[in-house]
Amino acid sequence: MGTGTGKGTGLWGRVLGAGLLDSAVMRACGVWAVLAASFLGLGGCGDEADPVETYAEAGEWGVGFTRRTVAYERPDGEGTRELETLFWYPTEATEGDPPRYTFGFSERALVDAPPAAGPFPTIVFSHGHQGLPDAHTFLMEHFASHGWLVIAPTHTGNTTADGNNRVASIYYLRPWDVSRTLDFALELGADDPLAGLSGTPRVVSGHSFGGYTAYAIAGAAYDVGAIEAGCAGDWTSPVCDELDEEALGYFEAGFHDARFDALISMAAGDARLFGDGAGAAAIEVPVFQMVAEGDGHPPGSAGEDEYWVALDGASDLRLDLLGGAHNSFSDVCASLPRFTGCPEENDAEVDQRHVRLYALAFAEARVLGEDAAERVLEEPVVDPATLEMDRK
Repeated sequence: MGTGTGKGTGLWGRVLGAGLLDSAVMRACGVWAVLAASFLGLGGCGDEADPVETYAEAGEWGVGFTRRTVAYERPDGEGTRELETLFWYPTEATEGDPPRYTFGFSERALVDAPPAAGPFPTIVFSHGHQGLPDAHTFLMEHFASHGWLVIAPTHTGNTTADGNNRVASIYYLRPWDVSRTLDFALELGADDPLAGLSGTPRVVSGHSFGGYTAYAIAGAAYDVGAIEAGCAGDWTSPVCDELDEEALGYFEAGFHDARFDALISMAAGDARLFGDGAGAAAIEVPVFQMVAEGDGHPPGSAGEDEYWVALDGASDLRLDLLGGAHNSFSDVCASLPRFTGCPEENDAEVDQRHVRLYALAFAEARVLGEDAAERVLEEPVVDPATLEMDRK
């Protein structure tokens, strides 16, 4: 008898040898369909699963939703900082109450549903300036339905509800918020239903000011000399407000959190804090730079994208939503199509589908090693009229 460690020549050998246990195939076909196809000598489960559909559409899991308060002592000695933090996670529950988000009730998630057994790969998401984490539920729920734990802190003092706190301190508080939120998830006591859900690998992501935050967490190096000189000169950046030696010291030290294995950025700003984006070259994990034409990224403009020019990883990708706009990466435009930062002509729900598809495919290809997801990234974009992909 064999040792059980090889692929063998029986049923399981045919399944493993054919690569039929790729999780994307399993999700689309189901385990019994895959086994039956292998037993009958077929190459797949009927028509082979389309990886685009697999990653663009909701996954097999139900989605649970809950909130926690994360509190930590600010390293600058300014007291305790509290963050309402949102969690989306896989569940097997099928009944319960839907959460009410900023733009309406969820059609998929269930409040406080019992979590499925973890741990799960984890994504921590940072919302934009004066934004809210539940203004990006189309993407948060999507990741959770595909077996990810999603954690999204509310950056207190920089939300829609509590003001325009965009002075020097928020530029270092935001990265601290992300790292402390991950600490919280990893240190939960056994009596909390969320305990043990946060596994590896981990992705940091963010939109707009949250994209800046994610770059900082991924290890982008600040150009402190440029910040100091610019603020003493003609810069009008909010980072110059209340800038002092203490803040400059935090920027000099940086905020790299090595627990994260990849970065997904959407419409990130503040590249000049990193030396007009040059500091992004210090990042050593895969980066997905997502931009929109309405933010000043017309077709063929990759060479003018400061972050993208600096990135040099073989796994890095850039996606431009042609015809898209700044808020195409949020729930806003599907609910309020004429809102500031929404596209004039693009279908907001189509833009959302593109973002779901490529963000999830990037995460599953570049940190989970899923072959089906990698095929999505390697093949031509699904709609060349509204998408442009650049690769290193």
